Amino acid sequence: MRKIISVAALFALLAIAFSSCSSSLTYANQLNEEKASIKEYIATNHYQIVDTIPSVAPWPDGVYYVTESGLYIHVDSLGAGVNTSLKTNTEICVRFNETNMAGEQGYTNMYGTGDPVQLYYNNVSSSAKYGDCLAWHEGLKYVGDGGHIHMIVPASLGWSMYTTSSALTAMCYDLRYTFWK
Repeated sequence: MRKIISVAALFALLAIAFSSCSSSLTYANQLNEEKASIKEYIATNHYQIVDTIPSVAPWPDGVYYVTESGLYIHVDSLGAGVNTSLKTNTEICVRFNETNMAGEQGYTNMYGTGDPVQLYYNNVSSSAKYGDCLAWHEGLKYVGDGGHIHMIVPASLGWSMYTTSSALTAMCYDLRYTFWK
């Protein structure tokens, strides 16, 4: 009798384990869903994606350049011009507005709601609560002091909290950079 109960309990546990696994997405499926959400966002907003950097600044409305890393960038203002001599560990202050692909508001400090986020160029802090991510550093290649850009950021380039949840979350950012001399 004990064997029968043990075998029945084992089958019940296996059934629960397999049913819970089938409801979660694999990483590959999450990547596919993230790519689909970005593609839908781009189509809904009638953005044009280009693979060469526009020759005029600000870039034409709705034109986003996609980088080799998969980051989508639109330059609204070069600021003081593209800074080709930006040194590693230069302190950068960032004002930002964050939304998800559905347009729902995330974090912001753009409108005087908090201090700018400080980051150090080419030195991404993995311990930062928010604000420091690969995408924000990559965007600095296209603007200078006072530059203003919009980004569509896949989770792999964004804040770590968007890659550790049960689903990868691509985000949109409106960023304004200020360099500390």
